[in-house]
Amino acid sequence: MQQDPFIVTVIREPTPQTTVADIIIGALGLTGVLFLVAVLLGGVLALLLALWHRHRPPEADHLPSVSPFTPDPNAPPTTPAP
Repeated sequence: MQQDPFIVTVIREPTPQTTVADIIIGALGLTGVLFLVAVLLGGVLALLLALWHRHRPPEADHLPSVSPFTPDPNAPPTTPAP
């Protein structure tokens, strides 16, 4: 069984092909958008951390020192031995 070949007639002109410059411009645009999103999210996180530490200072989370080399700030002052 022999088939006849298909004949395709182009009605419209073909669209221009994508060039390397189009790809680079598109990549730079996407990179710019991702950069702006990262900067905005970083700013929001920094603001949230600043507000968190303003209401709950990190020093309040620390346990008192038990090191013999670090004086306890709550201990009464001692006089040096003669």
